[in-house]
Amino acid sequence: MKKCLFPLTALTVVAATGCGNTSPYANDSYEKHASAPTFTTIDTAGIQIVGQNDTYALPETNVKKGENMDIRPPAVPMAIIGNSVAQFDGERASIIYSPEKASVYNIQQMARLLEERSIKFTAKDNQIETDWTNFGAKMDPGETLLRYQINQVGNQEANALVVSVLEAKRDEILFTPSQKEKERYTSSLLNQFVGELNADYQSQAQAVATPTASGPIQTAIITDSNNHPALAMSSEFQQSWIKLGEALPQLGFETEEETVGRGYRKLNYKPLSQTEWARFGVARPELEDGEYSMQISALGKQSSVVISDEDGNAISGDAAQALYQALARLIGK
Repeated sequence: MKKCLFPLTALTVVAATGCGNTSPYANDSYEKHASAPTFTTIDTAGIQIVGQNDTYALPETNVKKGENMDIRPPAVPMAIIGNSVAQFDGERASIIYSPEKASVYNIQQMARLLEERSIKFTAKDNQIETDWTNFGAKMDPGETLLRYQINQVGNQEANALVVSVLEAKRDEILFTPSQKEKERYTSSLLNQFVGELNADYQSQAQAVATPTASGPIQTAIITDSNNHPALAMSSEFQQSWIKLGEALPQLGFETEEETVGRGYRKLNYKPLSQTEWARFGVARPELEDGEYSMQISALGKQSSVVISDEDGNAISGDAAQALYQALARLIGK
């Protein structure tokens, strides 16, 4: 029997080639040569190797580069009011909710939020049209400005806030936004504004539920951030809410409905006689019979109240001075 004797370092080569004659260069760890080794065709041991199949090969063609795609996921209107439905119909983002929540989510509150951001607008009935703003388009290339339209619609079964884009311009050139852009622009405004109304409602509801210390309340007639005459009070929301609820009926204002979480009361006014007003030490304000409303704004341990007529216009002039002076005397007791 022919025996194969190999050093241990050549074991891997032997395993591949067997005990037959090997190339003189198989083990070159001990012997160096001037030329590199040559390699023969692989022995397939009878197995047929199939070559490349071009059946599914992609054809070679010149592909024209298209426009850059916006791969950001579009913002979509979110149902962040309890038991509500939000949607985008291709042009408008909207949120639909039950009528009893219209006292919290309404066109007047949307106007307030626009004022707080110094976004100019015009309002008529239940519709707002804004001036140019970059709200919702800050991530766009160049300077993108938008004009929004906000509507409040509804009936006995449901109410809705609806946001659409009136105009858009980029670097002072008017353009028509794509459907995805419209979705992002309108949904951004709707989601943020409704979210802030939620936060306001919850914080004021919590303030009402939290006990507060009673005591003398300091008052002053001021001009608030919306340039409306108002009565400022050195008291937290809950204390102010209770005190106003006690004082307003003494001035002829009866509460018809109220939303504690928003600091809002709908009032009905019937003037007192001159004799009844004389006990407050101020002249009777020239106010017509009818519907009015009060709105409290609170920050920490301070608050203010604005009385408005049925059209939403804040009471001003001599009537505001007389009304707030009488309120101040009743609240300060």
